[in-house]
Amino acid sequence: MLRRCWPFPVAALLVLALTAAGAAADEVGGDADPDRVPLGVVMLDGIAFPVVEEHPVAPIVTTPCTNQIRLMAGTRLDTVDIVIDPGHGGPETGSVGANRLYERDLNLEVALLTEQELTELGYSVTLTRRTDLHMPIRQRSAIARALAPQVFISIHHNGGAVRPSDDPGTETFHQVNNPDSRRLAGILYEEIQETFSAYDVEWVDTVHQGASSRLKAAGEDAYGVLRLAPEVTSVITEALYMSHSPEARLMADPEVKAAEAAALARGIDRYLTTDDPGSGFRRSFVDPAMTGTGTGVGCVDPDYASWAEVSSGYTEAEHEALIAAADRLGRSPDWMQRFGVRTLDFFSRLDRRASDVSSPSLRTPDVSGTMVVTSSWTEREREVLRRVADLYGVTEAEAQKLGAELMVVLAGRLG
Repeated sequence: MLRRCWPFPVAALLVLALTAAGAAADEVGGDADPDRVPLGVVMLDGIAFPVVEEHPVAPIVTTPCTNQIRLMAGTRLDTVDIVIDPGHGGPETGSVGANRLYERDLNLEVALLTEQELTELGYSVTLTRRTDLHMPIRQRSAIARALAPQVFISIHHNGGAVRPSDDPGTETFHQVNNPDSRRLAGILYEEIQETFSAYDVEWVDTVHQGASSRLKAAGEDAYGVLRLAPEVTSVITEALYMSHSPEARLMADPEVKAAEAAALARGIDRYLTTDDPGSGFRRSFVDPAMTGTGTGVGCVDPDYASWAEVSSGYTEAEHEALIAAADRLGRSPDWMQRFGVRTLDFFSRLDRRASDVSSPSLRTPDVSGTMVVTSSWTEREREVLRRVADLYGVTEAEAQKLGAELMVVLAGRLG
């Protein structure tokens, strides 16, 4: 096993390493099954892959473009308090301001700021996308359903209004048959409206200003993100009109984006911690021309299924120790291998900064054992694996096992 005595407390190093490592197809019709058991998601490179089926080797997940694959990499996330959906993305730009501000980008900026505000309040949060990613509506809803959060909010900014108004044209949309969704929409309307009313702008609005439900002719929610996750309290916010030049200029201001994010976080916190009823409610209305499906046509995934796989062999005793340590940490053997490699990489960078610390001396492990654990590595992750292998003068399979052995040791020290 390890010959090295690390120069820092093991528990503290593990915490530091954890911090460093952490540092779609068009929608088809039909409502979701509200009795479906949520299975969580696999997080990989900031992307949430909803789990649709458990598998002895690795879970079956859906990709951002809604394709099903077996994903062996990543970290399992069972649930969070809040899921934030930055609307649009990729070729689906949303509204475009006269100043060339794209709604897809603005939605993401505000979502990230909202996540920061909510995290500071103590909530666990994840986003449906963290980059300019093409993702169909069905996948966004699948992420929410897989995580079963207390709140699912889809952030948008409006377009199309020309009617002058004395007040901002804030719209929030709630699920037609969910009283909690209605209350959340009313609270968010209040917070957004109050925040933007402080600015001196020539506003525009439509008759839909306020909190309401937009319906199909059959009486169901028109918006897919509300209709396809019926068991999750979900709301859409439409703040301001980017098609109106004064409002587009306003939204280009970083301070205004931060103000909107703070308003959204306050509203969600009020919903979760008070009995406030909200206000601004309007009658539901039917929009027979609206599909609410988004544009998933042409969505193309990277070749996630072909990400590099590296296998390491263990003796039965080594494998039992790995399984026990993984259970102690609530992780999988695959995770132990991959995270251990990242931890070794992190330690090596600490060593290079400390002149009084000698180079690590580790036994080269035997990877010919009959108990095989396979890990999938993305191209970016593979660079770390190669770097660790080069550092210790071992193969990638041996570096992978070194990482697992380190995690077994650390799990034992923490236990």
